[in-house]
Amino acid sequence: MKKILFLIIDMQNGFVNEYTEGLDKKILDFQQTVRDRVLTAGTRYVNHEHTACYVFEGWKSCMEGTSEAEIIPSLSPVMARVFDKDKYSCWNDEMKTFIREQGIDKVYFAGVNTGCCVLHSVLDCYNDLVDCTVIEDLCGSTSGVKEQEEALNVLRSCITEGRVVSSEQAAEEIWIRTTKPS
Repeated sequence: MKKILFLIIDMQNGFVNEYTEGLDKKILDFQQTVRDRVLTAGTRYVNHEHTACYVFEGWKSCMEGTSEAEIIPSLSPVMARVFDKDKYSCWNDEMKTFIREQGIDKVYFAGVNTGCCVLHSVLDCYNDLVDCTVIEDLCGSTSGVKEQEEALNVLRSCITEGRVVSSEQAAEEIWIRTTKPS
C-alpha cells in the first residue's frame, strides 16, 4: 500500500489573521476525511535572533517559547509529529530521514504562508524528486488574497498545474492511491 504524508506547514497562533482565520477548521475537516489513509505531521517556524526574518526584517513574532510560535490547539492533536524549523523550507535532513524511514511516497501540503514557507518546502520536496501536491484551498497567506493567488500561480508554473489541487480533488486522489494495489 502506498504511504502518504499530509504535511501541515506552520499553522501557528502567530499566523492567524483576517486572511487565515478559519483555515485550521478547513484543514481539520480534510484531515478527518483522510485520517485513516494518511500520516499527518506539521511544521512550526521558530523565530530567533539568527533567522533571516529577524536579522533582515526585524520581525520579532513567533519567537521561541512564545504562544505565537505554538501550533493552533485544534490541529496539534492530529499531528503525529511536529518539525521545528527556523527557515522558510522544512525540507532538511530531519524531514528527509523521516520521509525515508516512514516509506512515504507522496506528500500533500497545506498551511501558511503559501508564498514563503509552503512554496519553499514544496519546491525543495519537488527538486528532491519526491511526489508532492499542494492543496490550494487549505493554504493561506497572512499578506492577503492577492499574495495567495500569486504564490499559487508560481507553484502551478513550477511544479505543474496538476500538482495544485482542491481539497476535494486531493481526497479523491488519496482514496484512489490507497485503494489500488501497488
